[in-house]
Amino acid sequence: MTRPFQVSTSEITSSDAADHVAIEQVLMRYARGVDRGDRELLKSVYHEGGTDDHGSFVGLGVDFADYIVDVMNTVGGNGQHHITNVLIELCTANTAHVESYYLAMHPHPGPDGVPILAFVGGRYMDKFEKRHGRWGIIARKVTFDWTREELAGAPWSRAGGFTGGDRDPNDASYSWF
Repeated sequence: MTRPFQVSTSEITSSDAADHVAIEQVLMRYARGVDRGDRELLKSVYHEGGTDDHGSFVGLGVDFADYIVDVMNTVGGNGQHHITNVLIELCTANTAHVESYYLAMHPHPGPDGVPILAFVGGRYMDKFEKRHGRWGIIARKVTFDWTREELAGAPWSRAGGFTGGDRDPNDASYSWF
């Protein structure tokens, strides 16, 4: 059996740390791009020719960006992607293998129109390259480790005073940054 990640006892150098942070920022831009419906941000995480195998979609990452934004806009609601444990193996100065756990919540109407909240726990398995000083995904394989579909309860009664999120540039974060 081949192990995907090698056990290393060496220290991470400051250069390695910078690469780790840059790769993690790509992952965070991916989550933001999907959740805000930001096609250009989402496309920016893939290098030219980068692919994405998302189960329901297999093809170029830039095409996936258009596909998933259209799907999420049709479904409605504000989903969230939380990227948790990230394991990065720097293979060379310009290549890395990355496994990232994620939790995704997708609100959508059920068959009878009653809102349903789908939960997914899985992993992104990515091959990254650094081109012209920028890290980007060249190949992604998505796994679902578990899924649940639950009826959504009533909204929290104390949520009324908070700013709501949007799937477009009307979201408060666009003016915040």
